[in-house]
Amino acid sequence: MFLVHLLALILVSLPGISIGSYPSGLSVLCMQTKSCSSQTQEMRKLAVAQCEMQIQTLGCEELGRQFPEMKDSIRSCGFEDQCKAEEDYQNNEEIACLRGYKNSIVDTGKAMKDMAVSLGEFIDSSWESFKNSVKDRNQFIKQCNKSLSCKRDLVKDDHRYKNLSDEQLNKYSAAFLYVEAQDMKAWQASLDRAPGRMGVKAPTTPLTPAQIDKIADMKAMVREKIETEYRKFACYRPVVQAEMACYAIGNVIDPTLLFGAVFKGARLVGATAKAMTAEKIAARAEETEKAGAALRTAGLSRENLVKTYLEYSPTSVAQNEKWISVAEKGVASKTKFLDVENSQLKVLNDTLKDKNLVTSLTNYHKKILFDKIEDLKKQFPDLVIDSYSDFKSSRFAFSGKIPADLDKRLQAIFKDANKEFTDYVKSEKILREGDTAETWFRAGTGQSAEQANVAARYSRMAESNELQSYAQSKLNNDLTTKLNSIESSRQSLQTQLRNTSAVDGKTFDSDVFDIVRKNMGNDDKIKSALSQRYALSELSPATVKELQTYVKTSDEFSPGIFVPKREVAHLGEASQGGLSADVIGLGASNMKGTADALARSKNLDQVLEETRKAEKVVTANFQAQKKYFEDVVRQSVDPGKLKTVCSGDDCVAIAVKPLNETDKTKILSGLANSQYSGKFRLAFIEDGIADSTTRNMLSTHGESVEKLLRSSLGSVMEPRKLQGLTFGLDMRTQTLNSGAVKLLMGENTAVKLSTQERKLIEQKFSEALQDFNKSLQKQGINSNYRPF
Repeated sequence: MFLVHLLALILVSLPGISIGSYPSGLSVLCMQTKSCSSQTQEMRKLAVAQCEMQIQTLGCEELGRQFPEMKDSIRSCGFEDQCKAEEDYQNNEEIACLRGYKNSIVDTGKAMKDMAVSLGEFIDSSWESFKNSVKDRNQFIKQCNKSLSCKRDLVKDDHRYKNLSDEQLNKYSAAFLYVEAQDMKAWQASLDRAPGRMGVKAPTTPLTPAQIDKIADMKAMVREKIETEYRKFACYRPVVQAEMACYAIGNVIDPTLLFGAVFKGARLVGATAKAMTAEKIAARAEETEKAGAALRTAGLSRENLVKTYLEYSPTSVAQNEKWISVAEKGVASKTKFLDVENSQLKVLNDTLKDKNLVTSLTNYHKKILFDKIEDLKKQFPDLVIDSYSDFKSSRFAFSGKIPADLDKRLQAIFKDANKEFTDYVKSEKILREGDTAETWFRAGTGQSAEQANVAARYSRMAESNELQSYAQSKLNNDLTTKLNSIESSRQSLQTQLRNTSAVDGKTFDSDVFDIVRKNMGNDDKIKSALSQRYALSELSPATVKELQTYVKTSDEFSPGIFVPKREVAHLGEASQGGLSADVIGLGASNMKGTADALARSKNLDQVLEETRKAEKVVTANFQAQKKYFEDVVRQSVDPGKLKTVCSGDDCVAIAVKPLNETDKTKILSGLANSQYSGKFRLAFIEDGIADSTTRNMLSTHGESVEKLLRSSLGSVMEPRKLQGLTFGLDMRTQTLNSGAVKLLMGENTAVKLSTQERKLIEQKFSEALQDFNKSLQKQGINSNYRPF
């Protein structure tokens, strides 16, 4: 399905596809004069050098070698070749665009495949249909959803819906009816036009000045999504870009989904198909038009939210890398930084027990926030905005001509984004009663990325959720006071725990941070776990309280982690089974690194510098740990049987062929017999689970049970032995919340378990399953997992 009037709307937003101007990816020198021969030698050299630099950066030559059939479609940097390509573009751009659009319509099998229409007609139709912004249109749909008469008006010319009863019509959302009505209009238009296939003859009517002006206005509505998803788009000759872009345009499902770059997975343009597919220009298609139609407005379900936003990212790797390069300059960059984070990410993962939902909610908030930042850019064209996003945070660097009241504007943007997000999740009943979505996202600004990050963390202390500025004297005074308090607590605790293995250097062992962090607020559990772990004969209630305060306040100074490329680790494609793996103790390692940095710092500015150094060390160690996991998985099974993806502290391995129990125990054994023994919790899922949500939820449930098991064993088992065990929860069920679960175990060769210890592990495993069932039952979910 595709609405005819969308063509021009997206076409002019794409890099290298602009009507009336030369493609941005090529040298502008040919555009400056119609005659290539009039260019000076210096200008020719510059044109060639610029092109060669881009070709090398994008790896275009490798693209040509990988796909020989694409060789003639890839740009050439010779000056004469560039001029010929420009001439070809000027003469044939509209033909290529119409050809690409026609092919997309043919591939989707719609009645519009016989449509004959000029590019100018597309533009005019687009302009009339999109005079209002997407936000205004969505507001109309939201209101229309409450009115039966409005719905009737939408479908008055649609024979499929106009005769439905009031009760039947009310079952459909206004969003769905709106898109269906637009589709019907487009189909009717195809019948009204003169018959005959749309050929490749050049349009006879040139674009009018008014149409060119309309293009300029519509350009602002949609960003450069194809280039974001597919950086090698600029490798192709401009006329090929036009055809490729218009093919992608013809496969867009719904105008409300444009920002997510959701395209159908049909073939692309002729010989370009293989190369485009290889680079994954577009995300996977949604299964049905109805799901796409309802997505951004009324009736959005958890499932559809996850389908749309799980892998959504508002920034490309290149954009993240650019932002990081600016951030590394620190305060010397003379740049204003904004940091927005989901401060409740871990809590949400633990309580909702659905990481994909939490990721999708976080990404949906990003969508809202980035839209508002883009609106700010439109108001101030001379304001330079570099952006970054990862699994938890959205970050921005503002330079160039900065408005005097930027802080005030950012405050309003942050508040509006939180309100829109909160209104949405409440109105759609995405979450539970009592969830305070308005408090999740926190924000701060500063003259460096570290300053903005610590300001965002400081905002957690505020009674109201306001954007905080590092420059505030109150913030500096409060944080300095807090640093003095942390140092006082550190010295006191070191004295109280002296001569015990809980002390490590100037601070404490990483397991101290882990135990306290995971059991925050449960004094008895913390005392029991610490006493068992470090063989403490006495641990006063006052010490337990002080430890919690120390760990919590130290963590408020943990720096943000910058990750240029973000992979989303999930089991959405694991129809033949696979596994998920959660890295244990990463949070504790980060907390210890931060605490060590605080212990050697004398003031707030030094704290920011030292915590960043500590974070880099922890990150390097963590990358080595993930690399080891990938190596073990690869070596434990037949070649090509599993493919792994890691993101944050999560990894998944998707089975190309179903795993057997021998494969699983080999993986566990490989992890247990290493320095990372006890540092991974694994969950295996069965082959043949058709629903991707069920696969992901089952693996999350398995990890949660392992967490309960390891926690309960921590207070009754020798720490060294527990550290030598790597558990894998084998979910031997295809039914969510029910069925058999088997405990698999990898044992370090140095660990010798007694018969009694093995019985204890099985007993605690059975109890962990019961506790997990009860936790879901408290949420109204009938859970009945049982030991295999």
